[in-house]
Amino acid sequence: MGALILAHDITKFSGLSHKYVRVIWYKDNTKLQTIRENKYVEGYAVCFEKIIEYIMTIIPQEEIIENGIRHAKYEYPELAIRELLANCLIHQNIAQSGTSPMIEIFNNRIEMSNAGAPLVAIERIVDTVAVSRNENLAGFMHKCGICEERGSGYDKVVSETSKNNLIAPKVENQNDMFTKVTLYSKVPFDMISKEDRIRTCYMHACYLYVQGEYINNNVLRDLFGVPDKQRYTISRIIKNALDSGCIKAVDDETAPRYMKYIPFWG
Repeated sequence: MGALILAHDITKFSGLSHKYVRVIWYKDNTKLQTIRENKYVEGYAVCFEKIIEYIMTIIPQEEIIENGIRHAKYEYPELAIRELLANCLIHQNIAQSGTSPMIEIFNNRIEMSNAGAPLVAIERIVDTVAVSRNENLAGFMHKCGICEERGSGYDKVVSETSKNNLIAPKVENQNDMFTKVTLYSKVPFDMISKEDRIRTCYMHACYLYVQGEYINNNVLRDLFGVPDKQRYTISRIIKNALDSGCIKAVDDETAPRYMKYIPFWG
């Protein structure tokens, strides 16, 4: 555990030769052409900030001016990347050999994968209590200020993606052996798939519900960045989410204009 956290080169330790972090930068949206692959062989507490700095350097950004001050606006919120990377490292199945935590950067998304199935049901990942596969690793990373051990990581990710009008990240359980999380870049509303619209609606409903709030047409219009004249498109998303069973109305007797919605488990 000490080597995994603090070593200068974890590959020199028995059983850790494949636990270094790989960051792969692809030319487009496929894996056919690689621009660069970096391997971080230091312990996770040593290389964590280096990985974040590298990712923020290569993802798209633009300069904006606010109150006369120039700022860099990134394609993805840094806090979301930090939380997902911390989860990728801390919640991996260290006993599973032959694989390493991997961050893959495409033109339109960032994928983070690690060994081990998700520790909680994916549909309850926002409101779940803190669970750790590696308590010692999580405890030390907490002392380093890298994680909080509160089970609030995905809450922050959903919050940050919502603020930036991004669709919600996708969490996948791959054959009960791996966890993959995909963080998407901004997509024009008309190009967002039905599946992504429903997932974003549901994840935001979960995020607000744990705060004692709810979603409605106005909230989702702000989330997707849709003008008032397109209320009907948001109503369609709500209907699709209701039909899929992932959300439900707070009160079925309320007039349609004032309907409020919460997650199906609320």
